[in-house]
Amino acid sequence: MKKYLRYLGPLLITAIFLLAIYLLYNKLKAYSIAQIRESIQQISYGRIGFSLVLMVINYMILVGYDWLALKAIHKRLALPRVALVSFVGQAVSYNFGALLGGTSVRYRFYSAWDFTLTDIVRLVLMLAVTFWVGALGLCGIIFMLAPPVIPDELLKRMPITDVRILGVILFMIACSYLALCFTVRKPVHIFGKEFIFPAPRIAVAQFVVAGVDIVAAAACMYVMLPGDMGISFLDFLPSYLMAQVAVVLTHIPGGVGVFELVILQLTHTDHEQMVFAAVLLFRLVYYIIPLLAAAVLLAVYEARQRGHMLREAGRWLSALSHSIAAYATFVGGLVLLVSATLPTLPHTMTQLNAWLPKGVSAVGHFVCALAGAALLFVSYGLERRQTRAFQLTVLLLILGMAGALLKGFSWEAALMAGVVLLAVCLARRHFYRSSFFWEEPIPLYWLVGAVGALLLSFFLGWAIYHPAWDRAASWGFERPLNASRTLRAFAGITLVLLLSWFWRMTLRQRRRLRERKASPPKQPLRPTAKK
Repeated sequence: MKKYLRYLGPLLITAIFLLAIYLLYNKLKAYSIAQIRESIQQISYGRIGFSLVLMVINYMILVGYDWLALKAIHKRLALPRVALVSFVGQAVSYNFGALLGGTSVRYRFYSAWDFTLTDIVRLVLMLAVTFWVGALGLCGIIFMLAPPVIPDELLKRMPITDVRILGVILFMIACSYLALCFTVRKPVHIFGKEFIFPAPRIAVAQFVVAGVDIVAAAACMYVMLPGDMGISFLDFLPSYLMAQVAVVLTHIPGGVGVFELVILQLTHTDHEQMVFAAVLLFRLVYYIIPLLAAAVLLAVYEARQRGHMLREAGRWLSALSHSIAAYATFVGGLVLLVSATLPTLPHTMTQLNAWLPKGVSAVGHFVCALAGAALLFVSYGLERRQTRAFQLTVLLLILGMAGALLKGFSWEAALMAGVVLLAVCLARRHFYRSSFFWEEPIPLYWLVGAVGALLLSFFLGWAIYHPAWDRAASWGFERPLNASRTLRAFAGITLVLLLSWFWRMTLRQRRRLRERKASPPKQPLRPTAKK
């Protein structure tokens, strides 16, 4: 029974993810992809630039989480190291979740700096406490001073009808933690583990840092909302806070689907496509760009440029180059896959047909989609430091970049893939193992993430093209163009995935046979003669 219980968590997360995607589709099915794209284009460069500035400020604030956690467990560390582990850890955690990325990144950093396992566990626990103290306290203050408008269908299911009463309860929970830190100075034993409350000044600082972090992150997205929507920052802040809490509770990597659904559900406006466009750009600014920046930071080290601080940072980052490269490659594959799913504009297709031979753009589209799907699985080989995975990654990224440009001049996807390629190539010396990941057991969380990304892309394509797929589902694939190319790409991905999985089973069977032949046969025990 215990053997099957470990699969319950990933299955539950997958079910929540699929449900969130389904509900999100029902909420957005009234809008076409052209309307959403037009809403994205209406967001000015000035607002995007302001959001980038707020993102940088917010990541500087996030350093306070690790700094206060170190103070709470009575550990000292230089500020550059704290800033480094905070930036890389938060960038990975936001994109892949705390369990899949953020905690493992911090463990590798702090263990390399001679922290014991107990110290790391206490530190990670203090990071979680900091977030929840700030989230509950800020939520309580907002509910008391500026109570948001709760939808009637949600309000009927709540045991408390007055939101201000709920705000008082949440604020008192946060204050109870502060009270314990002021009064209890002896270690407390919980489930056989010793827990020491931090000093009062550290507890107050936790409350302030987490609250300011949430406000700055919400402002990073709020500035991209149109000003004529009639939504004030105080009205938007509870929606963002609830979305972040939902992401943390569901453990879905990046909160994909859940974050968007909660924001759209709690943001009361008739222009939902504009809010969704702002969420998409927020993901690019707050999630993808910091992750690529972390990969570039590792690439700068691997280039071994001169400078004392750079050499110091390099020694800290050496143990994590392969992991960041693997995570960045996974994101790069997802970007290529989504780029191949989105339709190409008519005027772009006209220019392509005028400049390139007929059929080249279709081949580029197919190669872009296939390379993106393959990178989702090959990236695990980089996590295993394998040479053949590195070679495949380089080849697939180059093919994906070429395919993105040929299919419709998707320079944004090609540029992101190029940044990932740079990070992977400059970390080449870390991929030295001769084993092949396709012969080894792949962790369930990685498989769930890869298959979930494929399902997300397929669902996006179905939502965009399903009225036309019935007409395109013929061997001719004549019309409409975008639907036929996407259908061909998904058919190719499915076929290649099935063939490669059959090849995987064959490789693993051969490996087992080789191991049996290599292992010496067991000698039978001989009876000893009696004296």
